[in-house]
Amino acid sequence: MSMATRTHTQAPALHVADSHDLIRVHGARENNLKDVSVELPKRRLTVFTGVSGSGKSSLVFATIAAESQRMINETYSAFVQGFMPTLARPEVDVLDGLTTAIIVDQQRMGGDARSTVGTATDANAMLRILFSRLGQPHIGSPKAFSFNVASISGAGAVTLERAGQTVRERRSFSITGGMCPRCEGRGLVTDIDPTQFFDETRSLNEGAITIPGYKAGGWNYRLYSSSGFFDPDKPIRKYTKKELHDFLHREPTRMKIEGINMTYEGLIPRIQRSMLSKDKEAMQPHIRAFVDRAVTFTACPECGGTRLNEAARSSKIKGISIADACAMQISDLAGWVRALGEPSVAPLLASLGHTLDSFVEIGLGYLSLDRPSGTLSGGEAQRTKMIRHLGSSLTDVT
Repeated sequence: MSMATRTHTQAPALHVADSHDLIRVHGARENNLKDVSVELPKRRLTVFTGVSGSGKSSLVFATIAAESQRMINETYSAFVQGFMPTLARPEVDVLDGLTTAIIVDQQRMGGDARSTVGTATDANAMLRILFSRLGQPHIGSPKAFSFNVASISGAGAVTLERAGQTVRERRSFSITGGMCPRCEGRGLVTDIDPTQFFDETRSLNEGAITIPGYKAGGWNYRLYSSSGFFDPDKPIRKYTKKELHDFLHREPTRMKIEGINMTYEGLIPRIQRSMLSKDKEAMQPHIRAFVDRAVTFTACPECGGTRLNEAARSSKIKGISIADACAMQISDLAGWVRALGEPSVAPLLASLGHTLDSFVEIGLGYLSLDRPSGTLSGGEAQRTKMIRHLGSSLTDVT
């Protein structure tokens, strides 16, 4: 008598760490949502469709993404959280299985005059490493090719304990950056027309300052009218040379104004710092109109608008400097990178080439890496963010 033996094969039990493959939303009532419950698979493309006002954004942005951001913010120290917006928990009964959420919207990029397409996508960072490795003449680390890093040096005496004795030694340090010293990495220099800042026929108390936000009675106005450096009832055209210097050019001075500790600063450097150092495209319309009247922006004569100092522009790979590379159309730059074929930096070239090819595939191959990010349209900004975030090293993100 023979017996057939049957072998049962069973799939291994799912590990608990692999059991949360869903984002679960139950009872969402944020904005116009009416007790919505849904389960979303992770690592899959999920599309939300519906008529305008049906709650797509309320579910995706105001519920799932908002709670993910709130929980991430809570991991920071109390000091750091003090600089972040306070987020309330969305109105939802159950929300679990969340991952890091990245919002890719059509809001304009910018706000920083030094922000470009290259800096916003890390393409510039990889180019800087490439030129620090292959560029001739060799000028230094990747920082030497960065228009956000200034060249600085310093020296001083330090006190050391050595073999039971106190020894004083002189030490020095230097940082080689790529920032153009004339334009400070902005690529533009400004020519200011002070007559657009004030009406010289009026006194401060008569509203002489014509800059947005400096209306009579406000703090910006009182900083000057109550400083004591000049008579607020005297027309500006009657100021002495010293009074006019204090009004327009005085260096920052800590002092009490109307019983409050404040820093007084000449009107021109104050406006340069608070307005002119920002991306003009990101300004509010009325401030941009004032800047257009009062300031003329021209390409920096020292760097030619490249933002880089002479040393950074002098180092080249096959006759191309980093400034030349950033000015290329991205589709052409991708071809130049592929043609380098240098084995010592093969992984870097592959990563940079992939990023540049992503621009071409998504329809942005006509841009250049030195394009200011504030000049991108809403659609261009959205696609640039997609390249930045979807091509990052983060995984399992929403």
